[in-house]
Amino acid sequence: MKLAIIGATGKSGNMILNEALLRHLDVTAIVRSPEKLSANVPIIQRDAFSITAEDLAPFDVIISAFGNVAGETREAHVDIVKHYLEILKNSHKRILLVGAASYLYTDEKRTKKLYDTLWMRTAGLRSGSLVLERAYLTMKENSVGFDWTFIAPAVNYEASGPRTGHYQIGSDVVLNNVAGKSVISYADLAVALMDEVERPKHLNMLAAVAN
Repeated sequence: MKLAIIGATGKSGNMILNEALLRHLDVTAIVRSPEKLSANVPIIQRDAFSITAEDLAPFDVIISAFGNVAGETREAHVDIVKHYLEILKNSHKRILLVGAASYLYTDEKRTKKLYDTLWMRTAGLRSGSLVLERAYLTMKENSVGFDWTFIAPAVNYEASGPRTGHYQIGSDVVLNNVAGKSVISYADLAVALMDEVERPKHLNMLAAVAN
């Protein structure tokens, strides 16, 4: 199995790359700035919006850890999904995308989403969250001839947290630990994502992950 990681120099992408290497997988990094890459792996130097179907032809699974850069708005997340839809159409490949917790439901009743909670509204996070949700829905409603999974980190997505290898995975509802907190480290999200790469169980759906 050949993997490509888009955005491998970002915080999430770098952790995912490291996890793939721990598993001795055949991985290529697709990055805008190769000089920022810490690992010694094959590289395709591309802006994410410049990636072509031909670039992705050698790969079985693509992982997108896309993050908008300075000067780009949240709309870039919708635009990149539209680009993936175009270049992956009828390719019969698989893409896993790092999403967000903000558009998960708050509980199993599925009557309120996280972006509707008072603290997110007060913090001014609702509008950006709606754009991120639109990116997910754009993939959900328009994919043709390939499989996808949106991986949603916990509400508290911690860059410095340890790699425990333990996590829970669900669908479109926020997951909490025994202490009632929704948290996961970047390292454990990478574990969950790479487990899904190797043993796919959440095709064509949103999958929430938490410790």
